[in-house]
Amino acid sequence: MSQRDTTEIYMIKKSAAGFIVSFRRGTDHGVRPGMQLAVLNEDGFRVGVVEVIGSTETESEALVSGESGIKLGCLISIPQGVASG
Repeated sequence: MSQRDTTEIYMIKKSAAGFIVSFRRGTDHGVRPGMQLAVLNEDGFRVGVVEVIGSTETESEALVSGESGIKLGCLISIPQGVASG
């Protein structure tokens, strides 16, 4: 069962490396720097990929990879059970 958790992108900012998105899932949810996560639009279609660059217990920031349709309100898709411990 490949269940996934989703959370909304609540901030996008420009940096020297590109665009960075912020979302409310962190190490408590199994999110770790280096993970690549899919981004879905409001219809559930994949519109891009991000790479996590930093996480606290409850929030993360990720760098947008390449050209994409990522915007505020898109959803980060996080595989359930990534924090197997």
